[in-house]
Amino acid sequence: MSVLLETSLGDLVIDLEVDACPKTCENFLKLCKVYYYNLNAFFNVSKDFLAQVGDPSATGTGGESIWSYIASGSSSSSDTPVPRYFEPEIRPKLKHTHKGTVSMAVAPALENHKGGCGSQFFVTLGDNIDYLDGKHAVFGHVVEGMDTLVKMNEVFTDQDGRPFKDIRIRHVVILDDPFADPPGLLQPPSSPTRPPDNSTRIAEDEDPLATLPEEEEEKIRRAKAAAASALTLEMVGDLPFANVRPPENVLFVCKLNPVTRDEDLELIFSRFGTIMSCQVIRDKRTGDSLQYAFIEFDKREDAEQVLGLVIGALMGLGDARTSKRRDATERNTLRRKVMDMGMEWYSMSQTVVIVGSEVGAGIETMTVKTDIEDRVPHRERSGTGEAGAETGDQVILKVSAGDKFNSPDADVVLVSGEKEDPAEFRVHRCILAAASPFFRDMFTLPQSDLAEHQIPVIPVSEPRTTLGTLLKCVYPVQNPTFDSLDDLVPILGAAVKYDFSSVIDTLRKLLVAPQFVETTPTRVYAIACRFDLEEEARIASKYTLNVNVLDAPLSDDLKFITAYSYHRLLDLHRRRVQASLSMLKLPDDIKCMQCNGSSYSVYATPKWWYEFERKAREELSVRPTTAVIFGMEFLAQAAIASGCQRCAGSILDAWMFLGDLKKSIDELPATI
Repeated sequence: MSVLLETSLGDLVIDLEVDACPKTCENFLKLCKVYYYNLNAFFNVSKDFLAQVGDPSATGTGGESIWSYIASGSSSSSDTPVPRYFEPEIRPKLKHTHKGTVSMAVAPALENHKGGCGSQFFVTLGDNIDYLDGKHAVFGHVVEGMDTLVKMNEVFTDQDGRPFKDIRIRHVVILDDPFADPPGLLQPPSSPTRPPDNSTRIAEDEDPLATLPEEEEEKIRRAKAAAASALTLEMVGDLPFANVRPPENVLFVCKLNPVTRDEDLELIFSRFGTIMSCQVIRDKRTGDSLQYAFIEFDKREDAEQVLGLVIGALMGLGDARTSKRRDATERNTLRRKVMDMGMEWYSMSQTVVIVGSEVGAGIETMTVKTDIEDRVPHRERSGTGEAGAETGDQVILKVSAGDKFNSPDADVVLVSGEKEDPAEFRVHRCILAAASPFFRDMFTLPQSDLAEHQIPVIPVSEPRTTLGTLLKCVYPVQNPTFDSLDDLVPILGAAVKYDFSSVIDTLRKLLVAPQFVETTPTRVYAIACRFDLEEEARIASKYTLNVNVLDAPLSDDLKFITAYSYHRLLDLHRRRVQASLSMLKLPDDIKCMQCNGSSYSVYATPKWWYEFERKAREELSVRPTTAVIFGMEFLAQAAIASGCQRCAGSILDAWMFLGDLKKSIDELPATI
């Protein structure tokens, strides 16, 4: 017996314990049937604990059982009043052992009202919350939608646990109901359209940060339109499903010459592997080519080889481009790199060709516009079919796709710093000058007279691997990847040395990427200080709070920073430790039923707090963050070490105080 809850964060499918808790399940199903839960807000969300809903007023004091609901809506009078709550069905075998356990909240007895279960229920957001066992009635389990619970567990809430942005049950679908309707139950004709509470929070369908640039909004709009179109095609039967992807061994070729035939394409591509089929798509009525085709290879590897070698190549006197889903992304990346260097990108047909069979391959023919093209030698007029061409103020360059730069129309040579067998990189002045003020100023200086067809040679101190990787970052080709800081630091040093600002910006972002700053924050901090990257140093200093800086692995990068930089980091830890330890104070209203059960111990501090404070002081002294001390494992250890059976319950009762304490420590200054 299942129910589907459609919430603003995603769907939840709940299986009900109909046999063990028939009355509770009947109450829940019939409340669902009368749309009682529709548009209800989750008014109490506690991280790793529970998310509570079912009170139309969203205050935690409302709600009623289905029988009370029917009686309150009935016009007939009865001498026997119907109680607001019903007796909870608490079964010892049903416990809160797993995340996604669904339980009815049990209300305490107040004045003339007998306590019990009404409409409020909660879903656990953590495992082994045995504190709730025997106190609340388990009646179901979430079987689908664990990702929704993860999202719910991460929402921001106020001090009372109410999310700042409403989370609502949009609709409830009963998948199976074995119970007959109770007398007097009338199902409303439609679901409510307005929330039953008067919430002043951010609406569940409202975006508080809707201040994106027009380009980003247009991008999002196009993505949503594409998704809607795909869903429409699925509904009409043109697609098997909306998220369909093309086969990995099939290439899509576009912008063909109208006279290109199937045989022509098969002849061109057959050298890469066995072709299963090759079809130029034609108009059904006229038979004319629609100028695109599909080529199916026997092996996926053959298709990928073609993709790497002839993306954008010219075929049949026309402009044909092979494409997979990633082509547009790669092309946009190259375009941004050209624009970042102060050049203009021209995507005219028959001038932009992308090639390359490996990472680091790039544009073979590229049209750019620079402010120094009058100093680029050896340019040929367009139409000669030779190394380069000049059209107005445009310069057409050819860039090698290989690991080394060996362009035939290069106008400067960079020589690596090895004493034996140095490498030569034949590159272009306009690229270097556009990316680096250092090289721009160098090229404006008077040069010695060179013989015809002789180009200047510039020796540099960097080894070939560093220089080659740096040039790949500078040139409008795909950026190289960095698997370790040992690979990144030499390139960053060279980029700073030669003032390649766009490369520095890219490497600064990579330096504080999670793969580096979360694993070796002390080293990242040292690197940032070494190159005067203040913002990155501040980010890394925050992550160093998660490690013991005095016990961190020794790094050679510390050799290059000043004592002042290292002292700033130690001072941050010292101030953070002192401030954190000063907050470890337990309020007087936190008690334990066993530790404070007798008259002489009523004012004593619960035993778990002594253990928690001792362990927390040890942890905060070396790692002044809240990542460990407020975890369930750490709190459980404190409860076990106290030797009191009721201290675990006292800790859970103190969740609001512990949450406020965690928030206070988190708000302490965390950067240098």
